[in-house]
Amino acid sequence: MKTSIESLPLPGFVRDVEVETGIDASGEEAVWVWIVVDKGTMTSLENKRAMKALREKIYEIFSDKAAGVLPYIRLRNPAGTTGQTLVNTGLS
Repeated sequence: MKTSIESLPLPGFVRDVEVETGIDASGEEAVWVWIVVDKGTMTSLENKRAMKALREKIYEIFSDKAAGVLPYIRLRNPAGTTGQTLVNTGLS
């Protein structure tokens, strides 16, 4: 799945996509997909729409390749930048 996600065409404002596995708070195996964007990127309506489409593609990959696994898709700023980590900001 990691290869499938990393091979997706990404919007120009996405700097990186990182995939991590581990155990979530409920004790279940989980997958986190971190989408790295610069601070302030998600203030644009156009970028929010592009991010929503990307999230839907990621969910489709999981639906096809790992039915029953719902990934945690999160946003964060690049390492070394100041500011808050973004978590689903304006993406509902």
